[in-house]
Amino acid sequence: MKAGCRTVIAAVLVAGLAAGCGGQVGPEAEGGRESKADVSAPVTLTLYMPSAFPIQDYIVNTVKRKFPHITLQTIVRGPGKQPAELITAGTIPDLIYQSTPWYAELLDLNMLSDMNDLVKKNKFDLGRLDPIAMDAIRMWGGKGELYAIPFYRNFGVLYYNKDIFDKFGVGYPQDGMTWEEAADLALKVTRTDGGTEFKGLDASGTYEGVSQLSAPFVNESGKANLQAESFVTMMNNLNRIYTIPGNKKGANMQDFYKGTVAMSAFWNVINNFEEMSKKGTAMNWDMVSLPTYKQAPDRSYQVDSHNLSVSALSKHKEEAFQVIAYLLSKEVQSEIVKDGYVSALVDPDLQASFGSNLQSLKGKNVKAIFKLKSAPLYKVSKYDPIAQDALGKALTEVLAGQKDVNTALRDANELANQNIDKQRGK
Repeated sequence: MKAGCRTVIAAVLVAGLAAGCGGQVGPEAEGGRESKADVSAPVTLTLYMPSAFPIQDYIVNTVKRKFPHITLQTIVRGPGKQPAELITAGTIPDLIYQSTPWYAELLDLNMLSDMNDLVKKNKFDLGRLDPIAMDAIRMWGGKGELYAIPFYRNFGVLYYNKDIFDKFGVGYPQDGMTWEEAADLALKVTRTDGGTEFKGLDASGTYEGVSQLSAPFVNESGKANLQAESFVTMMNNLNRIYTIPGNKKGANMQDFYKGTVAMSAFWNVINNFEEMSKKGTAMNWDMVSLPTYKQAPDRSYQVDSHNLSVSALSKHKEEAFQVIAYLLSKEVQSEIVKDGYVSALVDPDLQASFGSNLQSLKGKNVKAIFKLKSAPLYKVSKYDPIAQDALGKALTEVLAGQKDVNTALRDANELANQNIDKQRGK
């Protein structure tokens, strides 16, 4: 995501590992053993990414320092560089970086290797990895295939602008709020002052809105699932928030950075706050845990790890896996955690050092990130984008007062099924 931004990732691709201690990949290392790739001739590996995430340069430089014989080059998805276009052009990546929900296209093109044999051959310990993230990845393997290994985990929180709350004499948000409480708080800080419109709360869109409820957009029979109770709950919640007078739906974090939104619920954008701090334009912000639904009182957004895969078409699978193994060593994970990424490893020491390199996190409520558990990933379908488009249209109709929630969802479900049938017929 986003690396924090899920919306961006979804737009570009429907749509950012247990190896050797101290950087050693050998028989005594955590999860790795010595392989011929360690002493191989120089090799160039390509890493395919859905977007130019901030961690891209870190990965390239880290691999170069550890493996002088490996040159890692990145290919960023864009015009002329769609997955099918890469295959046609013979520009086959060796490694693929992707977020957990967005593997349908890559699997349809047979671009992903089942890494189970590489895991066994290299004695890679999968038990050190976050089990919720691993469960989500394994959902893509219908017969036990392992198509990815988590590099780090995304997270969602509620960011808030302290200056707006101070301006209007309203108490700050707190950890553990429900969505109803967040909406009530938003009402107190949504107003026009000095010609400037201040919005109380941006709760993102329908994708994030239903994320905590782990509801599939398409059921196992291949039909849209948009009339399920979870979608009714989500739609009613967003309708409540965005019909607060003056609190119309906006551009979420982009509006937040402008200083006109009091609270924004979103994924990890810590790097953006750090850049602002370095430029001398730091905001007076903080964060609390994501507001929750009563149906899922301890759940944040669904699990969304950023993962690494070995391409099925790579001629350098051993070297590619060696790179993955090292990036999941405690040595590397300790460094990315300090820079604001939640480790894919289950290790309390790593959590304790989260964000320690970042000036923008000094004095911030970092514990809010870890207050809630990630919701399990729903069963993803390759037709999800069709259902999600119909759902977005339904929200627009509800907020415009054109339809009530149940009617809008019924119509969205019918529209999604029509478009799914059209897609199947192609």
